[in-house]
Amino acid sequence: MGDASASDTESNKPSPINEPHLELERRPFGGLEFQVSEVVERLEAGVNAQDAADDEKKREPRKISTGFFEPEETPMDEILKILEELVIKTDPSCESLEPPLLPTDAVTRAAILSHSISALFGRLERSHAARLGTHIASETTRWMAHMFRLSDYNAYYHQEQLEGLVRVTRMLLHHRYPRYLEDGALAFANRLPCIYSCVASPLGIVQHLCRQLGLPLACVRPVPVNPSGRGMDIDALERLCDEDVAANRTPLLVLGEVGAPPLGWGTPLYTLGEICARRNLHLHVRGHALALPGASLKEQTYSIPDSLTLTPGPWFGVPGLPTVTFYKIPESVTANDQSKGVNAAGAREGAVAALSGLCAAGRAAALPLWVMARAAGAPALHGALRAAFRAARTAYTLVAAAGLTVLSERPGGDEPPNIDIVEAVSQASACVAFQFAPPGAERPPPYYDKLNSWLGQVLQREADMISIEVCETESHGVVLRYCPLEGSILEEDKIESWSSILEAQVHVLHATVALREPFQQRVEQNPCLRLVHVPGWAGLGGVRYVPPGWEEAPLEQLNSLNRQLVETLRVTDGAFSCGDGDDQMACVRFGMVTADTDVDELLDLVVAAGREVEESSKALTDMSEVLKKGIEAAQADIERESLERLWQEGLLRRVPVVGRVVSWWAPSAAPPVGRRLHLASGTLQPTDDIYRLVQNKSKDNTEPARAHSPTRAAPQH
Repeated sequence: MGDASASDTESNKPSPINEPHLELERRPFGGLEFQVSEVVERLEAGVNAQDAADDEKKREPRKISTGFFEPEETPMDEILKILEELVIKTDPSCESLEPPLLPTDAVTRAAILSHSISALFGRLERSHAARLGTHIASETTRWMAHMFRLSDYNAYYHQEQLEGLVRVTRMLLHHRYPRYLEDGALAFANRLPCIYSCVASPLGIVQHLCRQLGLPLACVRPVPVNPSGRGMDIDALERLCDEDVAANRTPLLVLGEVGAPPLGWGTPLYTLGEICARRNLHLHVRGHALALPGASLKEQTYSIPDSLTLTPGPWFGVPGLPTVTFYKIPESVTANDQSKGVNAAGAREGAVAALSGLCAAGRAAALPLWVMARAAGAPALHGALRAAFRAARTAYTLVAAAGLTVLSERPGGDEPPNIDIVEAVSQASACVAFQFAPPGAERPPPYYDKLNSWLGQVLQREADMISIEVCETESHGVVLRYCPLEGSILEEDKIESWSSILEAQVHVLHATVALREPFQQRVEQNPCLRLVHVPGWAGLGGVRYVPPGWEEAPLEQLNSLNRQLVETLRVTDGAFSCGDGDDQMACVRFGMVTADTDVDELLDLVVAAGREVEESSKALTDMSEVLKKGIEAAQADIERESLERLWQEGLLRRVPVVGRVVSWWAPSAAPPVGRRLHLASGTLQPTDDIYRLVQNKSKDNTEPARAHSPTRAAPQH
């Protein structure tokens, strides 16, 4: 059944016209496979067509019904059309217009189909579905354990990445606290469990663990970083365990990492496993380096961790695959103060109960991974892992050759034959973490954080053949990270292109750092310029133009002057931009430069443009003063003439109704005198001559019209 559906998913050959219905009747999932494939193809075609058609038109916002849920019966064709519209239209708040669906290959189609089949398992009888799910899970567990060289493990398949760790920890609580099944959190009120995690590990993992299990954060015991700066300090872990035992606490769980984000540092699994076994601690390991055995040709197996988490979905680049947590069921507890009234068999049953019944009835959580493994085949899966580690090694070499500081370990995959598989997993990294930093600096200055952020943004924009992540770490500041197990793989035909882009940007970084100090010195020597600190700016810096005599000028006037200066400079060079300094005042920002940039020439250009803007601004200021004074003088003259006319013509002309009669009976002798402002001299002049000129022109235009007007013929009787 599984073989048939997987092989049909991979095949692109059309079935004979007269056989499809008969074939679908013989296969239980044949019709479902055909429908799912048709839906996927239809959605892909709609996305591609919409992407091509919307290049020249604006997308319309998606209409969402705000009414009650009163759907009518809708045929499947109409439902698919609605889904196509929902898929091809992006979020209105998102600026990206890229299609939300990526093209799917045969393996991805098989994984998509497996979810539909998994939902169909719910219609089987409970016992039948349980046997089927157990068979699929056991086969998948055997395949995954063989691929990643694991032995003596059980497997739990889940969708949430941390769900397996939560279940394993709950199993440990049942194991160490036999009364936990009956008393809950009260079972460890007198002896608090302790969870050990390195301070360099993501804090969200232990926080999620405590929230899901109702544990107080006091259970979390942070372990310092090794003095070498990489990985967990094993000696500090032992000291913390001794302190907790002396304080009547129960050491429970150690969270180890191998090749985990963001820096891909490892942990010596042999040493850590020995300590955990001696102190009765449960060791849980996570990280991308666990994928290394799948890319290695070694046949050696290992079982040092008590549990570990694998993420095959990102590793193989197939969406919808479950996360796998391999675990060992602990031995039965011995009698202690907390196990009074509970026998050893009951404690073991409580521990097993924490991991039993995790899958819904009639559903197989391992089915997508089972289908994907059959559709792709073991050679292709091994090849995908080898290609990912090979891409990481290539990027590692290119980054080191470009003169950048590499913070991660060297990616594995090409270890010598004499290297043990556990040592290889402990030391190898699956990512490349790097930054631009001064030589020999453990923690780069804050200015380099801005430079690394700029470098990450440029690589994300111009070198989009791989995915570069910008991370902020406590010990190293801003770090750039590339992990092929999480995103795109650096292909061989793109290596030279990516390397040239990286080297060009590194040259820009070196030139900017080298010219930054001379730039600041030249600015301080120029009396018209002020050096401004611009937060978050990676370029040469910020400059404010303050001409002589403007030291006490209003802030608004100074801001306006510098904004006009930036607009003038951008006509010449688009590298200039306007920004705000720490004092929230406008300034001229100088961006990244190359080695052949002349700082003196740039500053001279700013000063020359500033003087032009200053002169034009001064002319505008003088003009505004002339206009202001002229308007004030005109208003004063108009008020004075209005008072004179009032006394000369009498008050009756000002009465609303009577004034019209008086003006009709005795019109005013002369119209009111207007004023005009002469901008060249800044004086007010009367408008009598303009009135006369207009009246003469109107008379000249009226007389020819009367002369050429046609005469009306007399009517004939």
